[in-house]
Amino acid sequence: MHSSKSRNARPARGAPAAAVAVRNSLLAALLATEYRRLLPRLEHVTLKRGEIVYRADQKIEHVYFPEEAVIAMVDTTDDGRTIEVGIIGREGIVGINIFLGGVITPDKAIVQLPGGAMRMKAKDFRKEVRFGSPLQRLLLDYTRTFLAVISQSVACSQHHDTEQRLARWLLTMSDYAGAREFLMVQESIAVMLGVRRVSITVAAGKLQAAALIGYRRGRVSVLDKPGLEKESCECYRFIRQQYESLHAELPRLLSGK
Repeated sequence: MHSSKSRNARPARGAPAAAVAVRNSLLAALLATEYRRLLPRLEHVTLKRGEIVYRADQKIEHVYFPEEAVIAMVDTTDDGRTIEVGIIGREGIVGINIFLGGVITPDKAIVQLPGGAMRMKAKDFRKEVRFGSPLQRLLLDYTRTFLAVISQSVACSQHHDTEQRLARWLLTMSDYAGAREFLMVQESIAVMLGVRRVSITVAAGKLQAAALIGYRRGRVSVLDKPGLEKESCECYRFIRQQYESLHAELPRLLSGK
């Protein structure tokens, strides 16, 4: 995960991709000539907090390459319970099912942190991930990484307590926001972690009493990051390491070495 904080003003939804710098790691890893070739098929959009990018069982019309935006993939059971199965930021792509040959998404995709993203029509994306293309080589390795992250997230939901999982979630959001303070209401966190809101209130109260975080009117402050990491489960470090390894690996994937 990498900081997505930017001081530049963002173009409005639907701005030409050529008008913005490349901030998605997958797109940034492409050779300049390859990226320029993709530009006519890319469009810059601004995603709002809480916006639903996909609903479960919806046909995928676009794939998204997040920049500042952070999107959670969420599963919902028949009885209405929810659980986050993966978080996608500037290191990845939303709509990976298209790459895997699918046309329908089984998960709901909800924007957690607002910001920019590049998007491409699904029909254009299918053409660009032909066998041996630079984008296809990048996405093969990204998919392996993302599947490992999903597996770890599922294990985390089963084996770690709410306080550990909350610490992991807050650390992850802080990393993506590129800041120690960000907006996040407890109800939204409860939905992502698949627990009752009161459980989040209790866990956040313990972290706040230990002076690890501050929470006021939906604004979370990470006051002691090393201390919060100690309270978190190992999943935070594992997932971060997976994405850092992927980021370091991207240039080699394109060089063919």
